[in-house]
Amino acid sequence: MQWRVVILGFLVVVLDGFDGVTLGLVIPTLVSEWRIDAAAFTLPLVIANIGLVIGYSSSGWASARVGRRRVILSGTALFAVGSAWTAVITTLPPLSMARLLTGVGLGIIVPPVTSLAADNGPSHRRETITVLVSLGLAVGPTIAGVTAGSLMSAYGWESVLWVGAALPALLMPFLWWGMREPAESARGRPERGQAAVRNLFVVSLRPVTLRLWAISLLVVTTISVITTWAPVLATDYGLRPTEAPLAIAAFGLGGMLGGSVLVLLTTRFPAATVIVATAGLGAGLLLVAARVPLSHVGLLIALAGIGMCLIASINGLMAVAMSRYPGPLRTTGVGWVIALGRIGGIIGPAYGGALAATRIPAQDIVLATCVIMSIAALLNLMLALHIRGRAEPCDRSSASVRDSDLS
Repeated sequence: MQWRVVILGFLVVVLDGFDGVTLGLVIPTLVSEWRIDAAAFTLPLVIANIGLVIGYSSSGWASARVGRRRVILSGTALFAVGSAWTAVITTLPPLSMARLLTGVGLGIIVPPVTSLAADNGPSHRRETITVLVSLGLAVGPTIAGVTAGSLMSAYGWESVLWVGAALPALLMPFLWWGMREPAESARGRPERGQAAVRNLFVVSLRPVTLRLWAISLLVVTTISVITTWAPVLATDYGLRPTEAPLAIAAFGLGGMLGGSVLVLLTTRFPAATVIVATAGLGAGLLLVAARVPLSHVGLLIALAGIGMCLIASINGLMAVAMSRYPGPLRTTGVGWVIALGRIGGIIGPAYGGALAATRIPAQDIVLATCVIMSIAALLNLMLALHIRGRAEPCDRSSASVRDSDLS
């Protein structure tokens, strides 16, 4: 185990998660200072997600072309520059371009970071390492949420973005020194054709790919709806508007707990088996939140449980992709699983908005979202049964798809 690579991978993903939420955190202040409506920031937020999709989906191709280490370094520099650019913008039009640049940088580094960290550990710990590194995607936003208020009060809204630019810049020398390919990979980079998206659909991998993509889309759509409507749900249950952000905090803390528990569980059980339980429990808790009368504390506990299950499910999908795809396809496979999730991140708010336009109660919005998560839970079960029917993960020598077959 090359712990240096794993720790650096976790740190860069934490910074990725931190930078990913900075614009959302400063929007309320910008609305006041720039004297514009909050809806004007919809375009930059959507374009940032488009940048993430571009980054995630192109990471496998880029890694095969120039190597994972260079992609990680370039992507880190890119989102640091994008964050610094955002900090100096004083009008709305350039903001979209800055967030597109930031989004591409944020998206392109996560798949090669997780695959490189996993390849630097023993094969039987590949899923656990993936979950550990991807936990940074939950830790980063939590740190940002805790520290942003103090930073903005003391130094202005720009300080949050400058921190998001300075920390990755400070980490760059350590990434240059520490992010190394394992010995067996360093002898030669795979051909670009071996990392092509089309290879995710060879006969033996197609069922896994289609299920992973569908589950990722559905789970992240669910997450987006809940995080969008959690404050509304909280006020419907009687919380004051000033207390409504506690709903988001509960969801986020639950997500961190879910990622941590997933690390422990994947040391004993296959990730595909674990996420069957988390997805099913998440759907059940959504039903509880939608239909069972809950106290204020009970609602926050339910939201924490939902966050725990949903974040564990999406992180577990990355672990399954890491273990089921052969070496040259790991970065591509993980990247496209996350990319489909990000598309769900765009669909989710629109889905919730369409439901809200019908003026149904927030509890009914959660119930409609429970249906989406129930479908995801069913697909998770189908995925686990399919994997159980195969004797070995795809990256082992006895698998039906070997690295040499991917051309």
